[in-house]
Amino acid sequence: MMKKVSFVFMLAILIVSILTPIKQANAQGNDGRTFVPLKISSKKFVPLADEELEEIRKNDEYTVELTYDQAVERTSEITGDSIKDIKKENPNTCTKDVKKVGIGTRTLGQSTATATCTWTETSTTHTVKSHKAKLIVIVRACRDGSFGWIEKSKKPMLQEFKASSKSFKGTVKVDLESSGYFYVANGNFYNNTSVSHSGTTGSNTVFTATYTVTSTSDHYGALYTGVKWKQVTN
Repeated sequence: MMKKVSFVFMLAILIVSILTPIKQANAQGNDGRTFVPLKISSKKFVPLADEELEEIRKNDEYTVELTYDQAVERTSEITGDSIKDIKKENPNTCTKDVKKVGIGTRTLGQSTATATCTWTETSTTHTVKSHKAKLIVIVRACRDGSFGWIEKSKKPMLQEFKASSKSFKGTVKVDLESSGYFYVANGNFYNNTSVSHSGTTGSNTVFTATYTVTSTSDHYGALYTGVKWKQVTN
């Protein structure tokens, strides 16, 4: 009886060891990249209306997909830059046929599915004294059905604190990963002044945006977030 139980147990282990590599292999595309599910309820991207976006943005924390034009408009709203300048710095290469721009495809059975790229806006709030500082980051993300990933080599369209009664002087550093990003914000907030974006530098997956203010005479408070993680896709 004991020999029979041992044989069944060993057989179960053997089956699991065979199936596990297959399961792991199926979670990858043909190029070896691991796909992760997007944080969405539908396999197909459906743009939200302006009213829906407005309701979502009332929350301190959120993640929402945008069309290219919606991402440009949001960036213009926060930075004050013109639509024309933003489009010049961030040209629209987000096409439905991603294969043409070299991102690749994923084979499903006998057919080939092409990925679609959009933009994803995230909000993370940090409290400085009694002030809620809302950090907005807009990254380019692609999807293949219900699977999605961040384009790690593409500079974020935006990584900036939303304009408010306080102005931020300092840096916002973002390190992109397939399913989200690490970030560090380091600087100070000031009253009665205005902020300007000095530029964003970086390459590969790490990008740093620098901000200055016109006056530092009315200091409000300092902020150093340390290294934080923001999930974008599941």
